[in-house]
Amino acid sequence: MSASRRPRIHVLAGVNGAGKSSIGGATVRHHGGEYFNPDEAARALREKDPGLTQADANGAAWRQGLRLLKQAIEKRLDFTFETTLGGNTIAGLLAKSAKQGIEVHIWYVGLSSPELHIARVQARVSRGGHDIPAHDIHRRYEHSRLNLIALLPHLTTLHMYDNSADADPAAGRLPKLKPVLHMEHGKILGPPDLASTPNWAKPIVAAALKLHRP
Repeated sequence: MSASRRPRIHVLAGVNGAGKSSIGGATVRHHGGEYFNPDEAARALREKDPGLTQADANGAAWRQGLRLLKQAIEKRLDFTFETTLGGNTIAGLLAKSAKQGIEVHIWYVGLSSPELHIARVQARVSRGGHDIPAHDIHRRYEHSRLNLIALLPHLTTLHMYDNSADADPAAGRLPKLKPVLHMEHGKILGPPDLASTPNWAKPIVAAALKLHRP
């Protein structure tokens, strides 16, 4: 990283089942990038120690990601990671890093309801993936959006998408992300028709409009 360029933290955010890994993470890796995925970290921990419960593995993976984020902030390193943004710790560190001159870029994906998140997680479980308790998804569905609203003034960029439309690989129908909000340095750049904002994203867009600097 050149001395003139500010360090950058890239965040793939959204509640479980939204499509962070399958769309956002896959895109990062397709372009030769790497990122910290707590689900992958938890899976690796359980492969190393089969006696570890899923809950313990999830907790250990979360702490590993937290250490890496703190290290990136302290050493002013670029870092890309995935999070539900459902807790205050990560959100607080992102705000802190922005105040220290680090660029914070969030790619956020959401769904129309917590029930759809739960259904997507259950579909993942049927394919051998790990489960997430429904009560955790309901809690994160609210807290994740509230944390994103609180972070809006601190973000270098925000790209927010709706991923509610179902994909059907058998029919050749790929996931279709709907752009919901694009902001840079507090300025709304798109999409041109905010009137079609999905209900789940309306509080975030309303907060963005209050910040908007034409």
